[in-house]
Amino acid sequence: MIKKIGIPSNNVLHANPIFGTNYVDYVQKNYIDGLTNAGALPVMLPIAQPESAKAYVDIVDALVFVGGQDVSPEYFEEEPHLKLVEIDRGRDAFEIALVTEAIRQEKPIFGICRGLQIINVALGGTLYQDLPSQYHALTVKHDQYPTKWYMPTHHLVLKRQSWLNGVINEETLVNSFHHQAAKDLAKGLILDATSTDGVIEAFSDEKRRIYAVQWHPEMLLMGQVPEAQALFNAFVDKI
Repeated sequence: MIKKIGIPSNNVLHANPIFGTNYVDYVQKNYIDGLTNAGALPVMLPIAQPESAKAYVDIVDALVFVGGQDVSPEYFEEEPHLKLVEIDRGRDAFEIALVTEAIRQEKPIFGICRGLQIINVALGGTLYQDLPSQYHALTVKHDQYPTKWYMPTHHLVLKRQSWLNGVINEETLVNSFHHQAAKDLAKGLILDATSTDGVIEAFSDEKRRIYAVQWHPEMLLMGQVPEAQALFNAFVDKI
């Protein structure tokens, strides 16, 4: 039976030339493509009140949390750093509720970029609010602008045998578009991979079927990187 995978949406917070003041919830097409190509049925979940989380999780088999704004530091008990940029407290609260409910219902979750970060925070972990000013061992460019977003630029260091083995190897290049990153992993999450300068790039918890990566495999689909689709396939196989 085809697996239904919920993707909590992002939203347009500001008036813009395309939509004017018609604010929209959206999911980038590449996430949809990655899951569809893996044989799943993507279902977009519009941002809602946290109380709606149970009803949404009830109707899907798994969740994929995607990229977007900074995570508000209030959820890991810090004051906002000077380099913190746009946050969306409503999205944070909804996604944290979805993580909690999915774990309660024993349904798999996969986080990509911000998705990795919100999973870690929802479970009690912390973040670097701004890598360039807070992570002093930084030697890799983790925001690859102006390089094209679908072009991989840096390597991984695999830290253990995990779900990534057979999907990704240390010769594989990945991409980066983030200035926040996981700092202290929440209890139960196990480090799978870092960048060569030690920034957390992947973690998982096989018992609870939690998987997350900091890079953007959905963008790499456009660059025809085979490992990008393999990552979506590997997650769908876990459901």
